[in-house]
Amino acid sequence: MADKTEHDILMAVAKGDEAAFARLYDRYQQRVRLVAWRISHRPDWLDDILNEAWCRAFNQRKSFDPDRDFMGWVVGIVRNVYREFCRKGKLSIVSSEETDAVGEVESEDQSPEDLAHWADVLFELNQCVDQLSDADAEIVRLRFFENQPLRVVAQQVNVAEATLRAIRIPELIERLRRCLAQKKIDISDFFSAQGGGESQ
Repeated sequence: MADKTEHDILMAVAKGDEAAFARLYDRYQQRVRLVAWRISHRPDWLDDILNEAWCRAFNQRKSFDPDRDFMGWVVGIVRNVYREFCRKGKLSIVSSEETDAVGEVESEDQSPEDLAHWADVLFELNQCVDQLSDADAEIVRLRFFENQPLRVVAQQVNVAEATLRAIRIPELIERLRRCLAQKKIDISDFFSAQGGGESQ
């Protein structure tokens, strides 16, 4: 299938071709993982959500419309799995109040296509994070990918909270903005939304 176009692969998937589906899985699995994180904001839930979603996508591949965006289709399945797991309590590893607080903000307010776009943005952000030192990458992942409170990040990386807030994190955000600007991506809103207050 090396000479197949994207649409040819999608057509093969719609006909039930397992090799074509595996090729799309390899191409999109990291982006789908990022969008599952964005929907749930719970890295400890990701494997359960993703395993179920990809199994459903594979089993439903013959119903896929090859004229549709594959990422948007899979993301829709991920969102449905997340909602079902929340309703059925399959992911009830926190109290009901905390589960409600996690909510379904992304899945309610954004279409699967919007979420798929954010997955592309987050994928590029992740590439920029990979260029950082291990210590700096850990700070970014804890704070912005896992939404950890600043005090928790400080404890995990053994850096004073005040130093993180005033110096380290602003410097890292600026470095990531410059990296993304080279890719013609502006995600200032992402950083401002995730930055939180002084004690968060």
